[in-house]
Amino acid sequence: MLLCTEDNLELLKVKIERVNPVPTPLQLRLLCNMTAEWHKDFRPFSSWEYQPLVADIPVAYASS
Repeated sequence: MLLCTEDNLELLKVKIERVNPVPTPLQLRLLCNMTAEWHKDFRPFSSWEYQPLVADIPVAYASS
């Protein structure tokens, strides 16, 4: 497992919760629990990269 971050690693904790056995695909082998101490004004996934491609979704599609 590789964790890449530019943040302070002392504020980040990763714990392995479960290891799935073979023949589980590699990308599904580990179930990890990650916790971090964030600044009060931090808003995860708030940058433009994480905004919806379509801002207004018709109600008919949103409720189905």
